[in-house]
Amino acid sequence: MQMITLSNPQHQIHMSKLVVGHAGCKDLSFLHSYLDTYLDIGGNCIDTARLYDDGIAERIVGDYMKTKQRDKVVIVTKCAHFDPNFYPIRHRVSEADIRFDIETSLRELGTDYIDVLFLHRDDIRRPVEAIMPVLHQLVTDGKVRILGASNWTAGRIQAANAFAAEHGLTPFSVSQVHHSLALTTAAQSGDLSHVIMDDIEYSWYKDEAFPVMAWSSTGKGFFSKQAAGVPVTRSVQRYYGWLEENFRRVERAKALAAKRNATVGAVVLSYLMSDEAVPTAAAAAFSKQQQFDEALEATRLHLTEEERQFLAGR
Repeated sequence: MQMITLSNPQHQIHMSKLVVGHAGCKDLSFLHSYLDTYLDIGGNCIDTARLYDDGIAERIVGDYMKTKQRDKVVIVTKCAHFDPNFYPIRHRVSEADIRFDIETSLRELGTDYIDVLFLHRDDIRRPVEAIMPVLHQLVTDGKVRILGASNWTAGRIQAANAFAAEHGLTPFSVSQVHHSLALTTAAQSGDLSHVIMDDIEYSWYKDEAFPVMAWSSTGKGFFSKQAAGVPVTRSVQRYYGWLEENFRRVERAKALAAKRNATVGAVVLSYLMSDEAVPTAAAAAFSKQQQFDEALEATRLHLTEEERQFLAGR
């Protein structure tokens, strides 16, 4: 299993490039089956969040982990998501909200520490000077090992880490961003709080060699469904069905898959995990065995940079 390394002055974690999640999976028997298989073949990272599955996702992971060796699994969760039930939106990147969420997460997961904690969203009105000391204290207290920013711009991450360096605080070590072979925008996704990996963002990640955990890594199945001639759902069309370039990328993915004797789904995930310039892990959840099988295939498929550029049409 391919790995990336996340580190800060206190901790170092070797994390699988394929990260498995479970958001929306109602079949717990299937969930446990693919998690068991994933761990048995050398995968080690399970992704969840306070927000997922109406707040019970962490409990599901905690129940599963009761039969596993804790120090062999990298548990990722996310806190401080805004409250969607308020208008205008009530942002939750405050010390009180962060501490409430982390204590709830620890209890639900049945663990003493979180391996990787992401702030699920940013609040650009709140200065990084008010955020980083709170996160540093969580690391100092042993409740969190690695800090991450989810849906933060590169500029905000850079500012946060500059402040952390100046004051001897724990920095962000990884970013979770909307990133796949499929193109979209925050407006098209229907959520302006999403941060999409584009050329400008990518240039910073490349310059810094800053680790990424890509979410929506399969394009919500856009490529596999298009390649198979299966109609995509309205939500997938909203994300990806409006740009002609995405359909051209489907055709290039099909051509490369045929050349490499691979599935389109594996090629799409490998596009991310084969990035040599930016250490990239791909987070994916599965509702069907075929989806999981294609993800495992991707861990064995390495694309050259020439092949990656071909897929992107460059």
